[in-house]
Amino acid sequence: MTRPLHVCHMLLSLEPGGLENGVVNVVNGLDPAEFRSSVCCLRQVGEFAARIRGATEIVALGLRPGNDWRMPLELARLLRTLQVDIVHTRNAEPFFYGMVAARLAGVPVVIHSEHGRTFPEKPLRARAQRWLLSGASAAFCVSERLKEDLVRELGVSPEGFEVIHNGVDIERFRSARCSGERRPADAGVVIGSVGRLAAVKNYPLLLEALARLPALPPARLLLVGEGAERPSLQALAAKLGLAGRVQFAGHRDDVPQALREMDVFVLPSTSEGMSNTLLEAMAAGVATVASDAGGNSEIIVPEVSGLLFPSADVAALAAQLGRLIGDPALRGRLARAAAARVKVEFSIEAMIRRYEQLYQRVWSQRHGESVSSTAH
Repeated sequence: MTRPLHVCHMLLSLEPGGLENGVVNVVNGLDPAEFRSSVCCLRQVGEFAARIRGATEIVALGLRPGNDWRMPLELARLLRTLQVDIVHTRNAEPFFYGMVAARLAGVPVVIHSEHGRTFPEKPLRARAQRWLLSGASAAFCVSERLKEDLVRELGVSPEGFEVIHNGVDIERFRSARCSGERRPADAGVVIGSVGRLAAVKNYPLLLEALARLPALPPARLLLVGEGAERPSLQALAAKLGLAGRVQFAGHRDDVPQALREMDVFVLPSTSEGMSNTLLEAMAAGVATVASDAGGNSEIIVPEVSGLLFPSADVAALAAQLGRLIGDPALRGRLARAAAARVKVEFSIEAMIRRYEQLYQRVWSQRHGESVSSTAH
């Protein structure tokens, strides 16, 4: 009897985030005639579970803080029950537990992907990660920059890692761009960002850059997202005299609409894998400025499809914002080029094809058979 390959996508949770958004897109986009998906959340399920379509099984295992030694056995039981063919782990902690559990359960294929700088830096843990990676069926990173960091810091071979860039739902964000709705001309320039209010996103730098901008032309900041840093960011905004110019919008489900409210999108992160929100802003036709961290320089062609600044350089960010605020023609040119670049290079369809090809290739290498011939 023929059947689809069963891929178990393993991650910490489906709480809002870039990695989690990518998992939702992959699960929803895989060809159901060739692949069946389940999602294993080591901690809790999270809000993004509601976006997963179809009969996909979603399981949460309540991972305990520290080393949870019951987890590999519990995971192995789950993998056997679900009759999983491929385990696909995302980032370091799910990889550790997932790799051990897959071996206990006899799952033949484990694929690992790195979506940010989560790999261990302590020597003992780095050695353990290298050993586990040597047993993975395949591994990939979401950007060349992340691959370079991993190879340098873990001492692994670059030949062991592919690069599969994230993709964005072009049509969903193009619809936002093509909407006829526009703000009043006297509303001023809206600078915005979408993301977790976490230290790695470096929003204090954005607030400090905003404080350096002249009062005219007027500019205000729209921050979409929630996180532990919100109280300190609100306090900093007040200290800098920006309380009336900064809106903390919290989590929003209507990200395309939020992007339509922005003239300039900023990503000031100190570390990135391949930013989904940056891709979404570009697809929505918003002029973008980003730090040169991680994969940002692989997404933006400087001065063509966006602007870059040296990570953590507040003066450089303020200068780039000043250019965009004072030059509507520049904003328009960058926005159009950004939308065109994302459509060609970073579509969700292209990303899903790469995932499907990887799953099929690794399975065939392991078993010497095509997906359509698999059977229990």
